[in-house]
Amino acid sequence: MKNVTKNEAIIDALRSAGYQQITLRVVPKLFQFNDGSCESELEFARNYFEDITLVALQGQMRENILTAIKQHFGKRIYVSAGGLTIISPDALA
Repeated sequence: MKNVTKNEAIIDALRSAGYQQITLRVVPKLFQFNDGSCESELEFARNYFEDITLVALQGQMRENILTAIKQHFGKRIYVSAGGLTIISPDALA
């Protein structure tokens, strides 16, 4: 069985949820993607991303992160040890 990286696991989860044109910026750990009409972003705090296990990350994607993305599409979802933060696009300017 192929070893899956955390980045690949996130991309696979986003792709399986129907998101397209997924790109990754390494610093900050930022995934950009769209649903065909609108773009969203998923950003991870560096320490959180480094410390979380692959299995825990996959669980977080299924249980919390994908749900938050669907509920707040068009915004940035910031993931840290403190939980999820929703950031409006106008706050990023």
